[in-house]
Amino acid sequence: MRISRLLLIVLLLASSYGCSEEEPYEVEKKSISIWEGDTRHAIIETDLTEHNYKLESENQEIATATLDEMGVCIATYKSGSTMIRLIDADNNKVACEISVYVKYFNSPEIVNWGIPLKGNPDYPGVIIKAVDLRIPPEIEVELREKEKPFIGATYTFNQETKKFTMETDSGIFKEGTYEWNITSLTLMYDNKTEKFGFKFATGMSYGYILQSDKTVEYQQRYPDAGITEVKVNYIWKDNGIIQLGGLTF
Repeated sequence: MRISRLLLIVLLLASSYGCSEEEPYEVEKKSISIWEGDTRHAIIETDLTEHNYKLESENQEIATATLDEMGVCIATYKSGSTMIRLIDADNNKVACEISVYVKYFNSPEIVNWGIPLKGNPDYPGVIIKAVDLRIPPEIEVELREKEKPFIGATYTFNQETKKFTMETDSGIFKEGTYEWNITSLTLMYDNKTEKFGFKFATGMSYGYILQSDKTVEYQQRYPDAGITEVKVNYIWKDNGIIQLGGLTF
């Protein structure tokens, strides 16, 4: 009888010791905001070498993810939000949940800062290549003069309606629709279509670089100048702070 009781006590102590050694299970939680059409890695603390892992997205039309040597790589397809889960396939449990917020280009206030000044190595204002070296200075002066009335113009972009407006201090007003992806912005208004190259301005918070290709226009105007390239860069500053899912873009 005493032996049975002793064995029971030993078993209870062993069980208690085993429970105390087991670490509490807690799902790692992360959040990330990404532009539509962009790809980004999410930084997580989970050790991906401990077990076999797989990824699942609640909405694959918005974003999906893959595992690579850098961790969790998230690819986005359209604006919205979804949850991506990192699942420990060995133990059939969720190791990490990543809330993904995907943003389409939109803002209640973007200001056109105009063409960058001459001599800016990071953002050249006007790029002109021509055989006749007398022509580029003339073209640059003309382009900068044309832009003057629009410096300081305020744009709005609505991702729900895909409509935009533009208004200058002098009262010039335009409105229409727009299309955007990670590399281009197209404005459609007054039976016109303006297409710009689009990229984020490095070293500038909420800044964009828009580029207009005017090569064909000036080749037609100066057929004997040997023009091979005419491009104009514009700096836009986004003053609208967009809140989405508790995150600031």
